[in-house]
Amino acid sequence: MTKELLLFIQSDNPGLYVNIITHCIQVEGVRNIHFAVNSGAVGKLSEARDKIKKIKNKFEELSINYPNIYKLGYETMPSSSQLEERIIRVLFTNPEFSTKDLNKKFHDMDELIVDISGCNKKVSSDVISSYILNGIRHICCFELDDRVYSQEWKTQGLSRDYHDICRDIVCYEYIDFSKSGTTIKSFNTMRSQGRLIKLLLVISIVLGVMVFVLIQQQQNVLAQYAAIALALVTGLGLINDIFGVADRLK
Repeated sequence: MTKELLLFIQSDNPGLYVNIITHCIQVEGVRNIHFAVNSGAVGKLSEARDKIKKIKNKFEELSINYPNIYKLGYETMPSSSQLEERIIRVLFTNPEFSTKDLNKKFHDMDELIVDISGCNKKVSSDVISSYILNGIRHICCFELDDRVYSQEWKTQGLSRDYHDICRDIVCYEYIDFSKSGTTIKSFNTMRSQGRLIKLLLVISIVLGVMVFVLIQQQQNVLAQYAAIALALVTGLGLINDIFGVADRLK
């Protein structure tokens, strides 16, 4: 299967996206690039197209001096005629609305990398939570090492482009949130706890209504049994909540 990259376009820095794409092509084996653009405001689509054009122009510029590193990235970028079919409209304020369409478009989620490096914290956190819970696993982020921002780095005349940060000592990290060891597990735990709480809430409401009706009908013995059952269900809900909070604190 061919690995595919879904790149969220929000940042104005084309160099960031060039680094991401170059890494994904050379290290992750990506061969198809798609772009998630914000459909939630007027003018955002045209702004995104301009940003994508700047990314390709940056690839073209760098491939002149470093063809071995950037030529494949430049060739992998979609042409003007291909661009529209590679753009995926996502409402950045509610990215969960796009998960159903993504599951239809990308049949093998294990071969899809969703990159949120260029997003602000609000969008990136919403994408991570909603996408992972809906089976879109590989949410990734490109982060430069602190040494890239040091004075020593500047005095050596090094840039923050891929050909400088990927040297004998690699000065960046590509984080896959599904491999963090706890992210997927914690989201699955939260989801199962949420279902249990909803079930206990429904049972509590039913039992509460039963207690009221039985008291009205003066069936006190049955009302007492229903009240005991209600207390047990409420206790289970409290215990689940306490242990859930304890796990999250850990």
